[in-house]
Amino acid sequence: MIYLLHGQDTYSLREFLDSLREAVGMPDVRDANITTLSASEAVPDTLVNMCQAMPFLAERRMVIVEGLLGSLSGEGGRGRGRGGGGQRAAEWGERIAGMADAMPPTTDLVFVEGQLRPNHPLMRDLSAVAAVREFTPLNQNELRGWVQARVMASGGSMTTQAVQLLVDLVGPDLWALSSEVEKLTLYASGRAVTAEDVEELVVSAREVSVFTMVDAVLEGNRDLAMRSLNKQLEGDATVSYLLAMLARQVRLMVLAKDLLAQQVPQNELGGRLGIASAYPLRKTLEMARRFSPDALKRLHRGLLETDFSIKTGAMPERLALEYLVAEVCQRVSRGAAARR
Repeated sequence: MIYLLHGQDTYSLREFLDSLREAVGMPDVRDANITTLSASEAVPDTLVNMCQAMPFLAERRMVIVEGLLGSLSGEGGRGRGRGGGGQRAAEWGERIAGMADAMPPTTDLVFVEGQLRPNHPLMRDLSAVAAVREFTPLNQNELRGWVQARVMASGGSMTTQAVQLLVDLVGPDLWALSSEVEKLTLYASGRAVTAEDVEELVVSAREVSVFTMVDAVLEGNRDLAMRSLNKQLEGDATVSYLLAMLARQVRLMVLAKDLLAQQVPQNELGGRLGIASAYPLRKTLEMARRFSPDALKRLHRGLLETDFSIKTGAMPERLALEYLVAEVCQRVSRGAAARR
């Protein structure tokens, strides 16, 4: 059987490849019956001979070729192809078609690639003789289901809020999600993993706490903003760091406001803003819609004035930041009240 495995979701691709490896036979004979070749090592005649060999004390034999198609056209994250890639692709297409007829039924030939375009010169040839599987990143609903299934498989449980927060923070990177799920279920030790656990343990926990403060300031929630500010300063955060994070969010809101005014498609906003995860992108867009251009200008001016006051020594840095937070919260609250 010939397989072509490609796509951006390398975690699911490797899981599928591992399942094919397990089908080769018992662990003690598996390595002797699996051969892995890089693109530079994959010579047609050698590959034909390997695929025609019979398994040794196992049910199947497997030959894995990594990055060959990408090397022929500069795709798949394997670097640029060499000259004459079109001719080499045609030659490989003919050889693969011949291998499909000559291979014994006990051999699996697996081509492993990065992302390939649908019109790759070898895609049509392989589709005629191979099982082609593209592994695309999961969407939000699929990610939530994936996390729940992974937690259940480990014998644990996780609240709906915790699942959503974890997906929002980590995004579609299943390698990172798998690691975080394992860590959280071990930490919970039999009880359900909560959103508080996620905030405390996930790799980006410090940034989560900072974002809590920034969100509270820009939502006009003075009590929460001050509590979060004090908690950060009691830890290892500095005034300059918190001021920079607040300035960063305001800058993103200004950019988002401009992109929304230009009617940039929703699926392009994250890339244009440099925000990969769903939760911070959603929050940024919500805030950008909530603030008028004049209000954003005042916010930006307030940040500049606070930075100037700190650097000139006109006001102690912590007091200057606290004054800015209180002023912004009051202004946002007044604006919200006026809209009601």
